[in-house]
Amino acid sequence: MNDPVSLIVNRTPVPRMAVGPTKATEPHLAVVYATASGEVECFEGRPMTPSQQVFSKYRMRYEIDLRPRQRSAVLGRNPLVSRDGVHAFEVKVDFAFRVDSWEGAKAVVRFGIDNPLPLVHNYLTSLFHGAGQRFAIEDSFGLQHYLNQKCAQQVTLAEGLIVYGCQVTVQPDDKSKLYLESLIEAGRRETLGQAEHVPNMGEVLRQGQLDSKKQELEIEATARQAAALQSTLTTSEGLIRHYLITHPEDAAGAFEMMRKLEEARFATTELQNQRALGLLQLMAEKNLVQAGDLDATRQLLTDAVGRATGGEAQLPPAGTPQLTGARPWDAPPAQLNAAPAGQAYTPTQPQPQPTYAPPRPTAPAATAPYGAGPGSTVVGDPVQPSAGRPATPAYTALIYLVLDESLDRTCLEELNRGLSDLHSALSAAPELSTALRLSVLGMAATTEPRLQLETVTSGTRTPILTGRPGLSYGHAFQLLTTVLGQDVGVVKGEGAQVLRPIVHFVTGGAPEEGEGWREAHRTLTDTTGNPAAPHVIALGLGRADTFAIRGVATRPEFAFMAPPNQDAVSAAHSCAAFLRDSVVGYARRIAAGDPQFAVGPPDGFRRAEDAF
Repeated sequence: MNDPVSLIVNRTPVPRMAVGPTKATEPHLAVVYATASGEVECFEGRPMTPSQQVFSKYRMRYEIDLRPRQRSAVLGRNPLVSRDGVHAFEVKVDFAFRVDSWEGAKAVVRFGIDNPLPLVHNYLTSLFHGAGQRFAIEDSFGLQHYLNQKCAQQVTLAEGLIVYGCQVTVQPDDKSKLYLESLIEAGRRETLGQAEHVPNMGEVLRQGQLDSKKQELEIEATARQAAALQSTLTTSEGLIRHYLITHPEDAAGAFEMMRKLEEARFATTELQNQRALGLLQLMAEKNLVQAGDLDATRQLLTDAVGRATGGEAQLPPAGTPQLTGARPWDAPPAQLNAAPAGQAYTPTQPQPQPTYAPPRPTAPAATAPYGAGPGSTVVGDPVQPSAGRPATPAYTALIYLVLDESLDRTCLEELNRGLSDLHSALSAAPELSTALRLSVLGMAATTEPRLQLETVTSGTRTPILTGRPGLSYGHAFQLLTTVLGQDVGVVKGEGAQVLRPIVHFVTGGAPEEGEGWREAHRTLTDTTGNPAAPHVIALGLGRADTFAIRGVATRPEFAFMAPPNQDAVSAAHSCAAFLRDSVVGYARRIAAGDPQFAVGPPDGFRRAEDAF
């Protein structure tokens, strides 16, 4: 708030004896007189004459400034907190004010207002209180428009001031600006990342293709080289020949390797011969061989000694007979892949596996009028058995409770008590809770999830409704349209036969958008455009509109209204008991294999069409 403003520009005692004319006042000043007991009078802003002053009961004279003033204020000590309860808006207000003519001047003196700025500040603070909770921190322009509408008209305060010409400017505070800048920067990085992802993926794929082709060519070249050298690299001579081919400039080195190979072979043969002769001489001395067997025995000993010393060459004696026959473990090449004797060889081939094609289950017909209830239908095609799924999938119901959070506190307590009882009943009976998935949505100006769709177990948290202002049917139907398709797809992916979802819609007031919710409702419940279109059961209490309740329900027998003379708390109690009993009862029927469901009115309620 700017520097203080003084409305009382002068205060003087009223003279009892006038010695001259009465002091004149400027046009923008109003003169106010006050008695010792606190009575004030203005005389339409004109000063009293000298004769009036002599016999007047008024003791003090005040001069009040009537000129309009322009000021600015920043609501720094009372910031408007946004919807998330964490971030705050910075609100600046430009406004004008003035004293409401001489009547206002009297009020200024009566209330002793010298500086009016704190008074105007308190007025603006109370006018804007709680407005930030309607808007997200990103929607500062929406809050600015809302506040400008609230203070568009001039207002006369009880203290004699007129406040007018208000112009509000809203922006996030410094902390919130850093948060929003972080979000914008994160979004920018995400956008750039997505834009760069395509060329990066293309480059990776192209490089992968090049690497794959290069590896393929290297493998083919290695295979060709191995095939070409298959018969060459099996002998020492072949290795030397391969070296000479790959290193033609080193012919001398290749000949040197060949010379060393011949020398090594000669030395090995000589060593074998000497050892064989020594052994033969020993055998002759012991009379172990005859003279005619010397040559054959010499050759046999040479082979034995060569194998014992690692040699491969044989001493080729002149006239020595060649030993015939192969080693017994060298099977003929033609028999290497032969089957055992007496059996025909048959290569192993994969046998075709039988395929399982079960009959398509047919969902039961769904017709049950009021009193017998409409039946549930399976959403989409029945789920076919596959690996990890049962041959006959179980039925699963999707139940959504859309509950009005704009009701008063006592009504919400009754609904929360009913949700707690429903949670206890399902978590204590696993055979019932597995037959359905439950979701709870809190409806006000926006619709917020209080329990995401899940199977209720002892570990599932109990949903709690929170009182909030506003009421929008359209936002609830838009959210349901989005989540129903996703939830049905997820549950069907788990192998269950998903029954058509059921929505219990409980409200105690008329929607703020008037009839604007009907298009969103039509999109949600149109079975031709929305395969997951639900059955909607509507319950109205308190200030709920009968025609709106009838329009929300997908069938006339699904719409129920509390009697006009029933208080909202007892009606909320009946609704809580109805939700608990109907959900648990439906779960019990599904667990027994019967997907049909019946709808009856809550205790004390009647059909909406009967209330017209």
